[in-house]
Amino acid sequence: MNFRRYLLRKTVYVIITIFFIASLNFLLFQVIAGDPTYVLLPRGCGTSNVTGECPLRAALIHEWALDQPLIVRFATYLRNVFSGNLGTSITYQTGVPVATIIAPRLWTTLILVGVATATTMWLGIILGRISGWRRGRPADVIITLSTLFGYSMPSFWVSLLLIFSLSVTIRIFPVYWDFGAYARMDLLSTVLDYMWHLILPVATFVITNVAWFSLTLRNSLTDVLPEDYMITARAKGLSQGQQLRWHALPNARLPLVTASALYFGWVVSGAIVIEIVFTIQGLGQLTWEATTAFDFPLLSGIFLIATIGVVVANAMADVLYMFLDPRVREA
Repeated sequence: MNFRRYLLRKTVYVIITIFFIASLNFLLFQVIAGDPTYVLLPRGCGTSNVTGECPLRAALIHEWALDQPLIVRFATYLRNVFSGNLGTSITYQTGVPVATIIAPRLWTTLILVGVATATTMWLGIILGRISGWRRGRPADVIITLSTLFGYSMPSFWVSLLLIFSLSVTIRIFPVYWDFGAYARMDLLSTVLDYMWHLILPVATFVITNVAWFSLTLRNSLTDVLPEDYMITARAKGLSQGQQLRWHALPNARLPLVTASALYFGWVVSGAIVIEIVFTIQGLGQLTWEATTAFDFPLLSGIFLIATIGVVVANAMADVLYMFLDPRVREA
């Protein structure tokens, strides 16, 4: 298969997918219950007039173009999205562009969830390799049960447990994250304090998500090991490490690429529960704040960025498959 042609076709698919996602994203917030105008209006809205109407609410509806036909708002939304304009916050930070609100939160989430996902993947690959190679043995049973136990626990409970044990009882790690203090600190102190605060949130993410990677690799190795080429590798006298490294892992890693793409795609969406418990000012916490404020443009921008991250990550995984699996290149 011609790589340029494949890359061009994949780019077209991504653009079409983003178009449909943006369309669904717009329509989704048109059917959500709740009126954002009431968030800004004072109680009673001065409805003591004869008609009982609220002039301020009518003015807000006109200003936000909520009185326009759906097709007009949809066309305006698509034009703004593809020009990089995600809209303006109407209740959370009235009049501030959505991109301006999201940008600093996005960097915080990319660092937090990006580090947590990379750590989870690294540990999951190690545990999955041990578990798959020693399937049925005590090491496999211990790793499988422990990772499943962590996966079954709610992330908010794990967060509170770590805070109580390591921040309140033993007092090793800080309880809350004070982002305002970084303005008074030098660069080295800021980096060290930031890394110190990351330990507990990252640990929570790893405990509750490592089973996804370890079990994916374990099951893939379990399917690969009985294959004929593995029997041939053993017959050739290769050591266990050579069999695993040269023959088993290159074929077992393909499902792991798909799982990794899904997780890295959701990096930009943040971890709502973890960010709220640890008071981390990321996209997860911003999503919750925008929801309670009925800020539909801000929520729409957050969800659009999150879904685009998933689409792009899966597209990159498909391209990576061409280099990892010769069968894809020959198809």
